[in-house]
Amino acid sequence: MLGKRQKKAYDNFYDSARNNEILDSKTTLMIHLAAAMAVGCYP
Repeated sequence: MLGKRQKKAYDNFYDSARNNEILDSKTTLMIHLAAAMAVGCYP
């Protein structure tokens, strides 16, 4: 699992990707999947 520092960075990235007004929903979903897979959480 992630350490505190890495988790905070991941959470900040995830929140900024989720709460945006620029990216369409499909792109946002792909970012979420890629971020989850990057930290070892596979669907």
